[in-house]
Amino acid sequence: MNDPNALLRELFTRDGGSTLITAKKWEHLRQATAQDVNGIIELIKPLQENGALAYRTREQLELDIESFIVCEREGMIIACAALFIAHDSTDGEKPYAEIACVATHPNYRGQGRAADLITHLENKARTYHVGTLMLLSTRAAHWFIQQGYAETAPEDLPSPRAKEYDRQRNSKVFTKRL
Repeated sequence: MNDPNALLRELFTRDGGSTLITAKKWEHLRQATAQDVNGIIELIKPLQENGALAYRTREQLELDIESFIVCEREGMIIACAALFIAHDSTDGEKPYAEIACVATHPNYRGQGRAADLITHLENKARTYHVGTLMLLSTRAAHWFIQQGYAETAPEDLPSPRAKEYDRQRNSKVFTKRL
């Protein structure tokens, strides 16, 4: 099919309309840096506004930036997720970890990026000898179950995390043994 707008789409849109020839990776997962805070805010702001994600201030993001990974496409943050590792003083053995702030830009959903982020964070958690990964979700229960997570009760959260659980958000709790 002959598309009279193919060249314009190729030149003036992020995704183009045809073939890409480049020596650079145009999309990749990487550790987030302080320069990514604005891109992460832009990505998560609509999800915070509709209640899908817990609110994080710019300061919180800046403090936690080393916990984030991003999927970058031609300089734009199109997906992100964070891994927070902690120790439960009552357990004393293995640390636990929480995956948080999983978000994908609406134009790039349904193409496996969130699953790639989760897999990356699961592998990172294994390097810290994490026994159980957990996450909280208000909207994507079915998707996390497809990723191998099982729903549990808020009471099953490690005690330090259970104290921070916001009952008003009514998040479902999911865990996965690594």
